[in-house]
Amino acid sequence: MASRPPSRWRRALVEALLTVAAVAATAGTAWLLAPEPGPVTLAGMLAMTLSRSQLERDVRGRVEAAIALPVIGLAAAGTGALLVGVPWAGAAVYVLAMFASVWVRRFGARWRRIGALLALPFIAVLIAPAPHPSGWGAVGAVFPAIIALVAFGWVTVLQLLARGLRMLPPAVPPTSDADRASTLRPSASTRLAIQLAASVAVAFVVGFTVFADRWAWIVLTVVVVALGNAGRADVLAKGVQRVAGAAVGTVLAVGCAGIAISPGAGVAVLAVALFLAVLLRPVAYLWWALFFTLALAVLQQLTGGGFVLGERLEEIALGTVLALAAAWFLLPVRTELVLRRRLGEVLAALQEGSDAELAAAVARLDKAAAPYGPLLRIRPGARRPRAAGWIAATRRALAGPRPPAARVGAARRAVREPDALQAALDALAG
Repeated sequence: MASRPPSRWRRALVEALLTVAAVAATAGTAWLLAPEPGPVTLAGMLAMTLSRSQLERDVRGRVEAAIALPVIGLAAAGTGALLVGVPWAGAAVYVLAMFASVWVRRFGARWRRIGALLALPFIAVLIAPAPHPSGWGAVGAVFPAIIALVAFGWVTVLQLLARGLRMLPPAVPPTSDADRASTLRPSASTRLAIQLAASVAVAFVVGFTVFADRWAWIVLTVVVVALGNAGRADVLAKGVQRVAGAAVGTVLAVGCAGIAISPGAGVAVLAVALFLAVLLRPVAYLWWALFFTLALAVLQQLTGGGFVLGERLEEIALGTVLALAAAWFLLPVRTELVLRRRLGEVLAALQEGSDAELAAAVARLDKAAAPYGPLLRIRPGARRPRAAGWIAATRRALAGPRPPAARVGAARRAVREPDALQAALDALAG
């Protein structure tokens, strides 16, 4: 059985088109309700992030999102108001929210989904910290909840339509694993939550004291690099690509700023940048960082903001260093441990799961294995980390028919014995 859908680029194209459509529809709806930069920016950011997080959700996951999102949206908007009016209090609440978004993963699949939802509006509020429209009076206080539901509605309608037309594969039921299966103490989710909270807290301190009015990009960089990481190597790989991609994206944005273009042309550039960011993300995180940075910079220009090239790069580089330092020195999680867990999920799905469950497990393995990508292209006889050998053997095993159950079972048992894992995976690959 193949380890990937046969039309990887087709799926990436569909996802990119759906994301741009959802962002356009949500931002357009927000503009009709409140034609102001803050609410429209929040709407677009929520639609973009939801388009990715809801892609694999089944009906239960979408119902949970519909219930939780308005509450989370209000909490994020309140935090944004604090960041504007009482910055240090807002920063404290923001740090606690980021900690909770990762720490709750320890309680299983449902809380993992809620944690992912919790992070989304808090990322958006860094770009649009004041999303309440003027002229709405007391009703304006609940506007973020309304926009959250609008974004969720557009994303859900478009994705279900695409799934009904078989442009997207069926949703995969969530797994029920929790951190109790891990032998790591403190658990991986607790370690990652502490790392994220610490790096975000330091980013706020540095941002408020050194960069004053432009602190948001340091915090945003820390969140983007550290949130959802799969160990030290993953943070390092994402950090390097984040800096490189952001540098090129910022240079392109400066070039766009030097050209007198109409707002309509600016919106077109924004849409193309977002489309390319989503389309090319499966290839490398570098491309996502490049075009996402370009999109944010163009958005900032359209809403009346501005930036200096050197300052923006300085903030991005510093945020990356903070995320790397926390991942490397504060309760570090070895990428090899994360990879072994993902290998175990793939082997379990290979032995007992459906094709859809196997595809989902392979996707999670691919994410954890991303930092080893360059090492997998080294000739087999060359020296490389043993984890790279595990990945290569697993992909060989997945390239053909399902292996015998006895071999899969032996490989599953070997996941807990790293020294024996390579031989078991080689036997699995035949």
